[in-house]
Amino acid sequence: MAALILEITTRGLHRYVEISKPVTTVGRALDNDIILSDPTVAPHHLRIERHADDSLELTNLTDVNPTRIGSRVIDALSIQHYPVTLEIGRVRAQLLPRDHPVAATRSIAANSSRGNIFGRSYWAVLLVLLCLLFGGLDFYLNAYNSFKWSELIKYVLRDTVLTIGSFVLAMSILERLLVNRWEIKQLITTVSLMYLLYLGVVRLADGLDYLLSADWPSTLFFFGWYLAAIPAAIGLYLMHISHLPRERSVLLALLIASPLSLPAILQSAQMQSLFDSFSNAASYHNQLSSVDWRFRDSVDIEAFIEQARQLEAGKPAD
Repeated sequence: MAALILEITTRGLHRYVEISKPVTTVGRALDNDIILSDPTVAPHHLRIERHADDSLELTNLTDVNPTRIGSRVIDALSIQHYPVTLEIGRVRAQLLPRDHPVAATRSIAANSSRGNIFGRSYWAVLLVLLCLLFGGLDFYLNAYNSFKWSELIKYVLRDTVLTIGSFVLAMSILERLLVNRWEIKQLITTVSLMYLLYLGVVRLADGLDYLLSADWPSTLFFFGWYLAAIPAAIGLYLMHISHLPRERSVLLALLIASPLSLPAILQSAQMQSLFDSFSNAASYHNQLSSVDWRFRDSVDIEAFIEQARQLEAGKPAD
């Protein structure tokens, strides 16, 4: 009689029990052969009987949350072909033959190469220090008033540390719930890289605004960052670090990014300017440079005042 395995899935982990006895009982009570502690499982939920012809007979033992195959409730069912997916309460299980193929082995981050930055403590520390350094530099470059160290420290603590810390905390809690483990070093490395990428690309977008005398580069970056970059980073992390299935990772990435992205987009000046001719953000770039490298010619103040005098009330300029 060929051996069969009952695969029980809970929170991304799998438990395997051999079905070798003529009669195997499944339930929450301690006198069962297979004990499932989920509260939706009945004390005596399912009986599995093996026959000499290698067939199985499944018998449901409860009226509350009865055993299902797909969407169909079973009372008694004979099975000869595998695999078979069962829903025992809210516990998902599969009956599998011993020779059932398994997925390819996934490598642990950073174990394949010493130069890999994921999973190495020194890389995580170095990247956090770089985030603090470039976060302070970003504050210095955007400071219009006199520079103060106290303001710099407040900015770094409020923006850099709080941003990285909140992402790491939220993702670590989610990862613990999904796969029942912590990947703190990999998570800190990933969040720090995303923060450094954000600082670099936002500087590039500002430079393009200045170069083109337009605000569409920074607007395009703003929407692309929240709608594409953040979900993509979360999805790649879940797939390649947490090793979740692709479809599940994509769905979770969208769900995780939505509470952050939607409020930021809806309350942004970029979104307001799309639906209203008036915006609280200027339609030109307000960062000056000692090197005037824009494609468009500058307008001196006298010419600007003269153009303003020629405007009629209520009519836009040509």
